[in-house]
Formats: sequence, C-alpha cells, structure tokens
Amino acid sequence: MLTYTPFVLGLNILMMLAAIPPVPAEHPRLYLRARQAAELERRTEHPVLAPVWNSLLEAAKKNPQIRAETNALRYLMTRDEELGRRTVAETLQLLEQAHYPAGMQDVTRPIGRMMVTGAVVYDWCYRLLTAAQKQACIAQLVRLARELECGYPPREIGSVTGHGSEWMIMRDMLSAGVAIHDEDPEMYRLAAERFFARLLPARNFWYPGHAFHQGSAYAETRVSSELYPLFIFDRLGAGNVYHPAQQFVPYQWIYMRRPDGQLLRSGDGQSKAPKLRSLLNASYYGDGYVLGDYLRDPGIDPMSQLFEFLWRDPDLKPLPVEDLPLSRYFGFPYGWMVARTGWGQDAVIAEMKVNVYNFGNHQHHDAGAFQIYHQGPLAIDSGLYEGTGGAYGSPHHVNYYKRTIAHNSLLIHDPEEKFLRSTGVEYRNDGGQRLPNGWREPATIETLVERDYKTGTVLGQGFGPDARRPMYTYLKGDLTEAYSKKVKEVQRSFVFLNLGGAVPAALVVFDRVVAANPSFRKYWLLHSMEEPAIQGNTARVSLSQRGWTGRMTGTVLLPEAANAEIAKVGGPGKEFWVFGENFPNQPRRGPESEYEIGAWRVELSPRQAAETDHFLNVLQVTDGSGQALPVERLEAGGCAGARVSDRVVWFRRDGHRSDRPFSFELGGAGSLRVLATDLAEGVWQVWRDGRIVLPAVSVAADAGTLYFEGPAGKYQLRR
Repeated sequence: MLTYTPFVLGLNILMMLAAIPPVPAEHPRLYLRARQAAELERRTEHPVLAPVWNSLLEAAKKNPQIRAETNALRYLMTRDEELGRRTVAETLQLLEQAHYPAGMQDVTRPIGRMMVTGAVVYDWCYRLLTAAQKQACIAQLVRLARELECGYPPREIGSVTGHGSEWMIMRDMLSAGVAIHDEDPEMYRLAAERFFARLLPARNFWYPGHAFHQGSAYAETRVSSELYPLFIFDRLGAGNVYHPAQQFVPYQWIYMRRPDGQLLRSGDGQSKAPKLRSLLNASYYGDGYVLGDYLRDPGIDPMSQLFEFLWRDPDLKPLPVEDLPLSRYFGFPYGWMVARTGWGQDAVIAEMKVNVYNFGNHQHHDAGAFQIYHQGPLAIDSGLYEGTGGAYGSPHHVNYYKRTIAHNSLLIHDPEEKFLRSTGVEYRNDGGQRLPNGWREPATIETLVERDYKTGTVLGQGFGPDARRPMYTYLKGDLTEAYSKKVKEVQRSFVFLNLGGAVPAALVVFDRVVAANPSFRKYWLLHSMEEPAIQGNTARVSLSQRGWTGRMTGTVLLPEAANAEIAKVGGPGKEFWVFGENFPNQPRRGPESEYEIGAWRVELSPRQAAETDHFLNVLQVTDGSGQALPVERLEAGGCAGARVSDRVVWFRRDGHRSDRPFSFELGGAGSLRVLATDLAEGVWQVWRDGRIVLPAVSVAADAGTLYFEGPAGKYQLRR
C-alpha cells in the first residue's frame, strides 16, 4: 500500500515535525486549561466522578504522590495559597528524595510516574513557585529523566514495541516538558519531536486495523500510554493528533470478551479486562459501546484515577454491545477476524488470524491460528508467560509459548532448519514460522516496512448475508511469508458457520500446504485444556473442569482416512513438547482460574510424503451432552467442500480465484445454504438443473465469495 512506503512515511514525518504544537504561555496547561479548571468543583460533585474524587482523597492519606496531585487540584479549585505553597514544598522534597534501587525491574515506570507528579504541581501551582523552586524542580525532573531507560536527552529507543513505546516519552517526558516549557523548553521539544517523528507514525500505521498487536495484557500499559498525548496535545489546542481510527482499537477487546468476563488469549500474558485504555478512549471519542464494555468490569488503578477524574466524560451513556454486528474484521496490518453467535452466556466465539505483519516483542508467531470458546475454552493458545519456568526470554517462552507450535496453526518440519537469533543464539526447531529479522524488534515503522516483518496477505474476507447477524464469516490468507524457504506456499481458509440450535456453530478450516521438499512433514495442530479423545477421523474435547461444560468435535475430511495420522500429544512430561524436549512452566501466583495454559494437543499429519497436501477439518461446538451433526466431504471441479447439515462450503484446491464455470450436485431434502469461495470478482449466475435461478449475484473483490440458498439439484455457477 502506497500510504506506508518509506518515502511517504518520511514525508509525513517531516510534515509532523513542522507542525509540533506550540505551548501556550499560560498556566494551567498540562492536562487541563482554565476552562476545564473552572469545572473541577462540579466534577467533584458529579454522581459519576464523586466516588473517584473521594477515592483520590482517601488514597492521598497514604500515598504522598497522590496527596501532592490531589492538593494541587484542590489549589486550582480554591486558590488557597497556603495549601499551594505547602504542596510545592512537599513535592520538591518528594522529588529530591526519589531514588530507585539499581536493578529494580521496570524501574522506568515508577521514575516516570514521579516525573508526572512533579510536572502536575509545577504547572498547576506555577504562580506560587519561587525562582529557586523552579530551578530546583527542573533539576530534579531532568535528573529523573536521565534515569529513565531511554535516558535524557532521549536516545533512539524502540517506538513500535518495547518499553520505548510506553510512558517514557508519551506521558512522562512530554508532561514534564509542557510544565517547565517557559523556563526550559528543551524537554518539550525533544519529547514532541520524538513523538511526532517516531511514535505517532507507528500508531497511525496500525490504528486503521482497529486492533493492537502486543496482546491484551500489554495493551493496558501500551495502549493506555498512547492516550496521554491525545489529551495533552488536545488541551494545548492542537485537537486530535492521531488517526481517528484510534477510536476503534478497543473494539478488539469488545469482540474478544468471553461470557465469563475474560478475554480470548492473545500475545504474552493472561487475560486482562480493558480498564484505563478503554475508559479514556470512550470519553474522548464519545463512544458508548466502548464505555458499555468497560462498565462490565470497571476499575482504575489508584495511580491512574487522577486521569479518570480529569478526562472521563461523566455524561456519556453506555450503549449495549449486543447491538453490534456479530462478526468484525480487523484489517491491515493485521488480517484478523472474530465471529460470534451472540453476546450472552451461551455465545460461541471464534478468532481467526492471518497476521499481515508480525511486530515482534510480545506478539506470537501465530499466523493462521484460531481459537474457539463455548461454555469454556475449547481451542486455545497454550503455554504460560510468567511462571515457575521463567517469563520473557525463558526457555519455555522462546522455545514454546511464543512459537507456532503453541498455537492452532501449521507446522512444516525441516529437521535441518535452524532458528537463530541475530545474536547467534539457537532455539528449538518447532517446525513453525520463522523469526523475523533475527528476532530483532523493529525500532521504527520504517524498519517494519523495509525488513522481513511481513508475514501474510489477506486473500479474502467477509460475512453475511445479513451483516449484523451473519450466517457465515469468511477469512482467507496466504501465510507463505510467515515461514522460511522450507515452504513454497501456505494458504489457510476459515469459514465460521452460525448454525443455531443444539449445535450453535462450526468452524471449517481448509489448508493448502506446498513444501519445498516432500520429506518435510506437515502438522495441523489443535490445542486443548483437557485430554482429547480420538476415534477414527474424529477428535473430541469435552470440558469438565472449573464448571466448564463445552464440547468440541473435530472431523478430519482431508487428508483422507488412509493417509491421515491423528495423534494426541501431552500429559505429564509432555505438556509443552517440542520434537523431543519438554519446556515446563507452571503458575507461581494467583488463582488457577486466571490461567489456561493447556497440556494437550492433537496433531494431524499425512502419512505419505508429498510436496502438496490439503487439510480440511470441521470443528463443531455443543454443550457437554450435545451430539455433532453429520459431516460430509464433497469433491467437484477442482474444489473440495464440506457439508454440515444444510450448510455447504466450497474451496478451490489450487488456492487461486477462478472465473470459470463451477458445477456440482447436492442431494437431500429441504433448503440448502451454499457458500462458494475463491471466485473471481464480477457478476455471476446460479443455475440449477439447467435453468437460471439467480441471474445476477455480485462477487466482491475483497471477499471472492458467493452465497445462495436453494433445494437439492445440479448446480452451476457462471461468471
């Protein structure tokens, strides 16, 4: 896409640098201006914000930082000069005494938060500061800035992922810079230049995809940090500096939220419900759906309640997420789809991924992966981020948890393949996807675009025929770039069927895998919390733990029975098995209900060596006593198909879109619902038994699908 070429990115950066907002010569100007300051007392009495204000007052009794910030707010409301001078003196002493032990984990975070306290008091109590106090405060803010991970002046540090994409620039240094700008404009200039040159282009690159690439756990840290410049620059008079698609990033968590309140797992870490990141987003953009999702499990940590008090829109009314469409596509640079059958306790939720880009850091190598939830986690992302076996960079993390083998994806195992980090460290050969750029994180968005971080291409996506309550949801991707040269082609197609009744949904997964060497064995993976039962060409997962009652029945249609080897891997000593070695990890704290690490997987592999193999699997979900529907494999005109009850889905075996006529015959009674994929864009006709029944059906370029209903008969699709 031209918008994201390095040349255009460079031009955008130059334009942004030329438009760095000026800092107005007035106080307060950090987080609020005179107009907002005049409304503070009303906010303390508002039914929505009064509890927040009271919580701040209560926390101030024990926490000196919160006390300083709350007293500075009280000064803005009362203009009590004695209170203001006392607050200035106490804050300066707090800054001078703020020293942090060397080697403290994530020490940058408390250092930066202390800078915020100093900046708040400096700006809000500005007219009471003596010249000496100003200089002393500036000296302490600069000292603390130098102790940040990025240092001061800030050196080049990752702006796409990593700690550099958190608060250091976007909140801590930018806030202090705004506060002290009259006396020392350097910190604002450096922070703003870094933001507009590096951080903003990266975010505007991925916001149109309406999602976040580092997983739900790290979103609370990183997406929340992105909201500070939103409000800081807006209060300076610049308006919204971001791409307006920022508004829709929280929709990822709306769609991934399960009936139990947790989220489908993504990236490093366990499920974390959206907190500050969603509340402030909803308030700025006036989005009642995002607020409604936040209110399902509200709560802001004490050190962030100041910003809830300042920026929450107390008059915004929540809207019911039940009014939203059941399927949602998260586009470039992601290529993700989430489909649901509803929003209640019995909802089925399926996530399907292509991964157009892999951003590294806390994003996993899970191109082509899927998850399914119904009355419990049925098809899962397995493994554990932080546990007895270590956290980020531990053997479990780098050899299993972050790798393809821990996901419901595809392996192509070349026994000679090396998985090497740029430092020369070699990791276990899991048969999965490559390590982009030697596992060096992209420091800038230009690096992401120029190097080998692209891992897939969306070949088709859509849902219908009713866009709000679709019967089918479709996603297809080319995953070839996610793998090394051991593959010539990898394609995966998903069709989620909203069936209703005793079998509420099914997920049909079709794969075309072409290996560079026929001897490289291919594996189709399905991970589960509990031990699967395998019988013939079916694998069943029945949940019984923690009050879960869901069941998933997988039927293998391809490879054909004589060529399909279906095995289960897992249990004690093999929970996280990677071709001959286990990488154990167990939770070390917190209740068991917070973790879903799994211990089992199904491996489906062709028995006979071949360059090209196809996989066709149908996964049906029911409650614990439900029985799956009959499933039939179909073949016609170079296409493979699956029939589940009255639903029929067709895929082209060669993976290409076709403009040629396609003929097939369907038997049985009653009306059938047919989805044909891999069709060329244009106007098509549907013929049955030699007569035109649908004279003009449009096939869109972004979908390549044709859906129709009709009785049994001999059909032909013509363009």
